Amino acid sequence: MKERVALSLTLWLFCAVAPARAREATALTLTQAITIALEQSPLLRAARYEVEAAQAGVEQARAGFLPRLNLQESFTRADNPVFAFSSKLNQGRFTQSDFEVRRLNDPGEMNNFRTSFSFEQPLYTAGKAALGFTRAQLSREATIRGLERTQQEVIFQVAKAYYGVLLAQADLAVVQAALQAAEANRNLARDRFETGLVVESDVLSAEVRLASLTEQQISTRNQVTLAKAAVNDVIGRPLEEPFAVEDHLSRLPGRDSQLEELETLTLQKRPDYQKLGLEEQALERSIALAQADFFPTVSATANYEVNRFNFAANGQASWFVGVVARWNLFNGLADRAKVAEARAHLARVQALRARMASAIMLEVQEAFLQLKSAEERIGVAHRAVMQAAESFRIVTDRYQAGLTTMVDLLASEAALTQAKGNLTRALYDYNVSLTSLELAVGTISKDSF
Repeated sequence: MKERVALSLTLWLFCAVAPARAREATALTLTQAITIALEQSPLLRAARYEVEAAQAGVEQARAGFLPRLNLQESFTRADNPVFAFSSKLNQGRFTQSDFEVRRLNDPGEMNNFRTSFSFEQPLYTAGKAALGFTRAQLSREATIRGLERTQQEVIFQVAKAYYGVLLAQADLAVVQAALQAAEANRNLARDRFETGLVVESDVLSAEVRLASLTEQQISTRNQVTLAKAAVNDVIGRPLEEPFAVEDHLSRLPGRDSQLEELETLTLQKRPDYQKLGLEEQALERSIALAQADFFPTVSATANYEVNRFNFAANGQASWFVGVVARWNLFNGLADRAKVAEARAHLARVQALRARMASAIMLEVQEAFLQLKSAEERIGVAHRAVMQAAESFRIVTDRYQAGLTTMVDLLASEAALTQAKGNLTRALYDYNVSLTSLELAVGTISKDSF
């Protein structure tokens, strides 16, 4: 009995501990997060499928150069005199008696099984095959550039979300340090009150500051949780998937390029700008393709067929070869409308490309100026933290000596907490601005981190 109880208890403990171990948080670096996102991001999966569809479009366009082969099997049963006359001829069963007027007018019901194999090879298409193939290739290249830009945007979103976790954890560390200082101030005020050196209001003020920081700690912990959920969301994992971030918020190595250099580089590197350029070239082919409808086409054709009176019988074979020229002389001006439509689409993309050139220049300038601003703020914030720490040390010593008030001590501690928070925010803004600049220029990649 005791052994059964012990075994049951062991199994219960195993079942209780196993899920906890399965949900144990593992370390996650920024590089690892980017790698997971590039593999699992739904946005990237959708972009890859778009590239696959464009590749299939290239294969469809290539078919314009190749022959068309068709195999057809048909069955017909009728008592139509013309059908009967021609079917018997095709089957090789026509006899002298079939010329009788009675049999010509009333041949009776009959069957015809027809097996047909046809061949058609384009000889001249006014350039349609070549234009269609080139247009499909350009469209595929455009979708590849779209995939590249989506990858860059996903990398940026991962980096920004990851820096958000580092910021939230840094804020939490600042609040926890302030909480420790507030507890020390509360204990100091309580000791001095018990010895009659200060009034009770000093203790109450310290308690209020401690309660405020405790609430702030709870809020900051929630921010850490939300920031981690944001990382899981952008890399394509369940929001509640646990992970630990062991990195610390620190300044990334900057770049020495000037704004003019970055603007020149942007037009060469931005995949979405290149995509519009490829779409513009594809639409130029679309205009030429629409204009080709005004010209004739020529193709070679051949056909081989066998007609039988029943499916299993031996029939009679026949064949023909020929050359067919087609020229659409008038179709209600639809061809002219197709050309006008293609030209309008081209003009639209040209306008969008001109607009994008201006917009991405503005993005680069904005990211560049934000980076410079954050860089200056880091230096200011560093000095402010050092000054606030020294001020807090001096005010603490003066309060212990009875030379200042609790209000001054709490104000000094709050100023130190604010200075530390400003420094972490400046570091976060600098890293995000640097990453935004890489995204704006079009040079951001997994190797950027």
